Amino acid sequence: MSLSFAQKVAAGLAVWTRRYDGKIDSPRGRWQGQFYADTVDHGLLRKRWTNEGQIAEGLYRSNHPNAATLAAWKARGIVEVISLRRARGAVHEFEAEACAALGLKLRNTALASRAAPKVQALLTLLDIFDTIELPALIHCKSGADRTGLAAAMWAIHVEGKSVAEAKRALGLRHLHFRASKTGVLDRFLEAYEARQAEGEISLRAWIETEYDPASL
Repeated sequence: MSLSFAQKVAAGLAVWTRRYDGKIDSPRGRWQGQFYADTVDHGLLRKRWTNEGQIAEGLYRSNHPNAATLAAWKARGIVEVISLRRARGAVHEFEAEACAALGLKLRNTALASRAAPKVQALLTLLDIFDTIELPALIHCKSGADRTGLAAAMWAIHVEGKSVAEAKRALGLRHLHFRASKTGVLDRFLEAYEARQAEGEISLRAWIETEYDPASL
């Protein structure tokens, strides 16, 4: 069976990822990792576009920052960085290296943008919220979907806002498109909102005891 164009592109990206998205502890690995970060991971685009916003007093959001952007955030007083991406691969290693050099604390919990959030990743994010040191920055790859969900969860879990208010963090302003596969994140919040209508339950308790990713 012949592959479609989209399948061929996906297969090609998978090959590039295996080849270039690895350790950066050698000159060759570093060059390959930077090439991957700039091209496949869209790092070149993010050099001028940050998708920045403020979630709350002392808490900011953006797309994935490079070393120069992290230095600029450091100059603005940021002391902690929360990444909603996987803690492996060249892109992560460059970020970890930059944070270490700048004295910034880096924490990760990997959320998906096109699949229902996993229970443990969500609980880890709430744990981070409970122990976060502000000023801080939260980011994913584009700063649109996973970061929007995190901003909504902060509004609910920390600020005690309603789901209706919190859902505003997921919107076109930061290029979140509900009609795409990333709409699963909207459905997560709506599932909690529907449960709240039946009776008060904290976000953490709902995730721990009732939330079912398969239901989304």
